[in-house]
Amino acid sequence: MATCPMTSKESNALASLMSDNPRYKEMFDVNSQTANIGVDMDKDYTGEMNRLRDAAPVHKGSLRELLGVAEQEFSPIKRDAYTFFSYRACEIGFRENLIFSSEGYKESPGVASIGPTILAMVGKEHKRLRSAAQPLFKRPKVLSWWNKRWVEETVDALLDRLVGEDAVDLNTQLCARLPMATITRAIGLEGENVIEFRYQLDRGTFGASRLKPEEAAESRAWVDQTLRDLIAENTKNPGDNVIAGLIKSEITHEDGSKRLLTEDEIFGYAKLAIFAGGGTTWRQLGITLDALMNHYHFWEACREDRSLVDRAVEESLRWRATDPVFPRLCVQDTEVEGVMVPAGVRVHLCLGAANHDPAVFDRPEEYDLFRDQKHNMGFGFGPHRCLGMDVARQEMIVAINGLLDRFPKMRLDPGKPRPEYRGVDHRGMTAVPVKLK
Repeated sequence: MATCPMTSKESNALASLMSDNPRYKEMFDVNSQTANIGVDMDKDYTGEMNRLRDAAPVHKGSLRELLGVAEQEFSPIKRDAYTFFSYRACEIGFRENLIFSSEGYKESPGVASIGPTILAMVGKEHKRLRSAAQPLFKRPKVLSWWNKRWVEETVDALLDRLVGEDAVDLNTQLCARLPMATITRAIGLEGENVIEFRYQLDRGTFGASRLKPEEAAESRAWVDQTLRDLIAENTKNPGDNVIAGLIKSEITHEDGSKRLLTEDEIFGYAKLAIFAGGGTTWRQLGITLDALMNHYHFWEACREDRSLVDRAVEESLRWRATDPVFPRLCVQDTEVEGVMVPAGVRVHLCLGAANHDPAVFDRPEEYDLFRDQKHNMGFGFGPHRCLGMDVARQEMIVAINGLLDRFPKMRLDPGKPRPEYRGVDHRGMTAVPVKLK
């Protein structure tokens, strides 16, 4: 792979990601994810989600309530809930964002602590802020900048570490490290800060409920100061990174006037990128590798025809989406699939069940690279479809191609316990143990 030469600062950042920092095992274990608190981690809920969809496209109750799983507080504001299970219902929920509003995220203390982000916006406000950063994440920019600047180099460095090894767990050695390395280096972090930033960010936001208030506040202050230092450095000496790009980005108003992003808006983008880029891609890459190892004829097919690697990633997003449910706030009485959904309720869009809807996908329970290509909801749908989805796709595609190049005969390790697909809100593999030779 042809990559850009590294600066000494970037070399330090990459070296720290190669270390055996115990934070990796602490943070990148599907069993210890905050979102999976109260979940039976010996159980796969896919079948139950599908049965609920088959019984009715829309149910009253939250997904956890319907699955018989302990509720996890999304917000101190209590609301009745409905869950959409069918493809059509979820499509409506994602597309009609002014009715099924993303502003419901503002009721989450964890999301609110991140600052102003596109995650909790709708309509023109959402479009303006998203459009400001969109050029940094479009597919041509990902292929020409992200790949050459960070992704290919990081994959090479991580796979170099595995040469000479007989058996490894790719969950911690590749899947967790690659997206963390990519996004933290992309925003300009270096040294031990690459992993410490994610650790402190998690402690100060979604993990804050498990800490004393002053401890959570200290973590948030650490994160904000780190970002202020990055912004100051890139304002004085602009680097070739995402923070520098965001500093130059402009919001265009309806009257044609423009303004630069505020510090808080840059903070929001950086924090959201670390959460989304560092967590979802980790779990989805593990899911994809496990799928290929358990459907070995597809691994062999990818080895012979590399264009199939793209299909392997897309099919894993459909078959086993790592984030199978998204919340929305219904702001007006609306009938969906014959069910009246009242204003003021929290709506859960169960795309995990929608991606298995037999009305859209033939043989939906099968992992099949050669199925007819139909749009899946693995990255969401509609105006809030994942901004960084092409970065995530390329991380997975480059990683799988790298493994095929170096370890073409890689297989699941028969000497290790069989890995399981677990979780409800954040789903992933318990491990990805492989024999490399």
